[in-house]
Amino acid sequence: MDVARGTRTALALRVRGLLPRRAPARAAGFALAALAVFALGELYLRVAPPGDIAPYLADHDRPGPFRADPEFGVQYTSLEALAADNAERFEPYRPLFNNPGPRVWAYFGTSFAHAPGMLADHTRGYVPQRVTFNLGRNEPYPVRLAQIALLLDGGLKPERVFLVTIPMDSLAFVQHGLDQYRATPSGALAYAPRMPAVGGALVRNSRLALKGWTRTRLHLNRPFYHSTAINTRTDPASRADLRTVFGHLAARCARHGVPVTVVLLPSHEQVLRGAGTAAQETFAEEARAVGFDVCDVTPAFRKWPDRAALFMPDKHFSDTGNRLLLAEMIAHLKATDPRAADLPEMKP
Repeated sequence: MDVARGTRTALALRVRGLLPRRAPARAAGFALAALAVFALGELYLRVAPPGDIAPYLADHDRPGPFRADPEFGVQYTSLEALAADNAERFEPYRPLFNNPGPRVWAYFGTSFAHAPGMLADHTRGYVPQRVTFNLGRNEPYPVRLAQIALLLDGGLKPERVFLVTIPMDSLAFVQHGLDQYRATPSGALAYAPRMPAVGGALVRNSRLALKGWTRTRLHLNRPFYHSTAINTRTDPASRADLRTVFGHLAARCARHGVPVTVVLLPSHEQVLRGAGTAAQETFAEEARAVGFDVCDVTPAFRKWPDRAALFMPDKHFSDTGNRLLLAEMIAHLKATDPRAADLPEMKP
């Protein structure tokens, strides 16, 4: 008994003596493993950055058609770069450049303007007196304005430019301020993330830290402005950016003698649920301040007898909604522009 007890005691003392010596080795092993995982993660994010952080790598070698621009944040490097970026849609419009003959309506906006069966296609069907120009792609709001400026400089002379705007467009500068727009060395669109007051150097130099930072959404221009607020209030910093780009576009259009109509469309919840219209009010005020014409079709949509019939299930406008939109635009132009006298009388 005494021998066994003595043996167990000796073994326990030996184990206790080994533990303090093994603890530093175990800690060092954990540290090396963590460092290896960090290094592999960092390497992976540098070799193949995923889509959620790639737009925030202004020094990454992604190709694209853009260069930095002091007016709109970015601009196409040339008219041919814009044409190549919109190859399928641009080529049929080449005869319109430096050609004073055709009377062109040029549309810029979201899918409400460009998608099949939407406003541009309705204009082609119901207004044969005008040639309808639209490139058919959704672009960030400043890029749309940059397109207009470049096309006018390149020789396109539309009778009128239509900037078709939806309430969600007011979020353009909420997500990325004008000063955040960048072009990579090879021309891709990129954004400079807002940096933390503490740890900014780490976020700038570590892809893992950047990925974690973007997950917080604090890298955005106005991270605490919720999208639902567009119906009730406007973010002042975002509005200042809108005022800036509108001013630059107005100067360019005035130089070329091309009028601009900002067409303000309502959302599904504004028409069917009576949501506020702070977004339209902001766009209208800033547009009129630089001399743009404004056509707000929200009241007409709210007065329509069967308001649900104005929308498709995906909340884009139905055929009825698009005909009402176009009819309101034509009525507005007939009342304000003598050149619109030849336009057809249109009823939804």
